[in-house]
Amino acid sequence: MHMKSNLENTWYNVHNKNKISTPGLLISPEKIKDNIEAMIQISGTANRLWPHIKTYKMKPIIELQKDYGINRFKCATLSEVELLCKAKVGHILLAIQPTEKKLDVLLDLQKKYPKIQFSTLLDNDKSLKLFNRIATQKKQTLAIWIDLNIGMNRTGIIPDEKAFKLYKDLEKLTPLKFMGLHAYDGHIRSKSEIKRKKDSDNAFLSVLYLREKIENHNKKIIDIIAGGSLTFLPHSKRKNVFLSPGTTLLWDTISDKLWPESPFQIAAVVATRVISKPNKDILCLDLGHKAIAPEMPLPRAILIGLEEAEHIGQSEEHLVIKTKEALRYDVGDMIYALPKHICPTVVKYNQSQLIKNHKLIGYWDIQARDYNYMPTL
Repeated sequence: MHMKSNLENTWYNVHNKNKISTPGLLISPEKIKDNIEAMIQISGTANRLWPHIKTYKMKPIIELQKDYGINRFKCATLSEVELLCKAKVGHILLAIQPTEKKLDVLLDLQKKYPKIQFSTLLDNDKSLKLFNRIATQKKQTLAIWIDLNIGMNRTGIIPDEKAFKLYKDLEKLTPLKFMGLHAYDGHIRSKSEIKRKKDSDNAFLSVLYLREKIENHNKKIIDIIAGGSLTFLPHSKRKNVFLSPGTTLLWDTISDKLWPESPFQIAAVVATRVISKPNKDILCLDLGHKAIAPEMPLPRAILIGLEEAEHIGQSEEHLVIKTKEALRYDVGDMIYALPKHICPTVVKYNQSQLIKNHKLIGYWDIQARDYNYMPTL
């Protein structure tokens, strides 16, 4: 393969290439372990970590984190909730405000798995009334984090007097239990570590204001879950804050570009093959929309050995590139693609192919892929 010498020391340079199915998701369990250790080093202790599983959706990766003492997890779908239940974790936060059907299923799962603590998010009065009604009907207690909007303008309530009133209204309802505050700042994406910290600190001032107001009211320390992957480091400097990175487990090229000083390593790549050479300077790869996250402009991945290629078209099954290196490749040659965005890439595969010592050693099922999955109770 072209530029093979540059691949020799990469974990994804598979020697038994004939055993690799393409397009295929390759995973390094060893690199994932390295990333878990880096997460703990930044946070100071595994007890502060509340990582999101949406990036990988695989039980073995949850179990790897449990081996390191991480036992609280965030998720976004009921499929992911059930996966965490089967992994017997300590606490599951459904980090998306549930509508009635999802809340109904969540509480049924809570009843089915009584040894696990469940919680979810709230940001408005209407949902508060819904949560109280359903929890009352099911004779269960529902644990609640108030979700705060600190600048992303995607979900959450602005941390002001209205948010304090929501807390006080929540406090009065017996079936509901206030857990603390949740603040996600995914809009903070500066390439400068210094500016990211400054932006994160400024956005967090309103959270501190609300926490102080609530603590003065109820005379108790209030827990906070804050940030994602790119603000993981700034939030790690705060006291009494749980940290919830997710992409840090597998990492990807856009995260690496935005946080180049990070200790995290690429632990997942997509293997693709040349499937046609329709012209002298054109290669067609089996890397279509169905194989890699398509929400970003082309190029959607770095092709190792073909970094300078022009990505001229992508359809459901095909990626067409134009390159002066086309003559060096034959139909069937394998190429490694480093996705820009790993989270919506993983969900496209039923299985990941495990690579160790440059060999395919097995498979991990990607169990929590079904976005609309309703667990069997």
